[in-house]
Amino acid sequence: MEWDDLKIILAIGRAGSLSGAARSLSLNHSTVFRRINTIEKKLEVRFFERLPKGYVLTDAGEIAMSTAEKVETQVHDLARELVGKDLRLQGAIRVTAPEGVSLKLLGPHLARFCQVHPNIHIDLIVTSNALQLAQREADLAIRVTSKPPDSSIGKQICQFRFGLYATKKYLDNHGQASMESHTWVMTEDSRDWFPSVIWKRLGLPNARVALSSNSTMAVVNAAREGVGVAILPCFLGDSDMDLVRVIEPPDDMALELWLLMHPDLRHTARVKALMQFLFEGLEGQKDLIEGSGTPSQA
Repeated sequence: MEWDDLKIILAIGRAGSLSGAARSLSLNHSTVFRRINTIEKKLEVRFFERLPKGYVLTDAGEIAMSTAEKVETQVHDLARELVGKDLRLQGAIRVTAPEGVSLKLLGPHLARFCQVHPNIHIDLIVTSNALQLAQREADLAIRVTSKPPDSSIGKQICQFRFGLYATKKYLDNHGQASMESHTWVMTEDSRDWFPSVIWKRLGLPNARVALSSNSTMAVVNAAREGVGVAILPCFLGDSDMDLVRVIEPPDDMALELWLLMHPDLRHTARVKALMQFLFEGLEGQKDLIEGSGTPSQA
């Protein structure tokens, strides 16, 4: 059995289907189907039962899956150790950051870094999902959190505050309405924290949410079109000329903005250089991110 065989078994075992495994491996469905059949025929072992609900590991598959996970960990450990000894200011850096931060804060800083370090390639992954630093899904992560993972090291840049924003026209028409009477727009994941601090505190169990989206910028656009009140990071709401604050950023809605890396990369020259560059650049925007600057007036 080869490592490539184990990767196929690992992907199917995790996904429970050929289509899910194909997506994770960036292959097509037929290729994964052909590969697992070839592996089983070559080794004369059946690793999966083909059931209506998907691919289910056999006893042999369980053993292979466990071994594959151990090998995968060792491969990632080796990769990080080798990269961690790289003292050259060249090569690639995988950076992950949420959508709003990527589109509205990072652009100028990354552009200047690329000019200063032309031999370094930045691969920016825009997502709110917590990519795994330990598995080299990213080398450097910019995360909005109150509790960074213990497996990472990094720097807290500043507080990350949220506020409530709407257009002046919307507020002129609804400004005297109670908070529960307002129409709301919000990102999908904001429901995880918003009710616990504002929704419950203000008593808004029946408030109408007209639009929710997994895209922060889609929510900004909806608020800009007058759909309703949006829950936005202050750096987005305060800098938008079409939006005004409904209330001041509540203290109990504050999180933290962090720059994080895996400990094995702390001596990697290019990762260290980018981390320091971004830290200084984003710290310079502290007032905007914390909502203590002067917001735009619609």
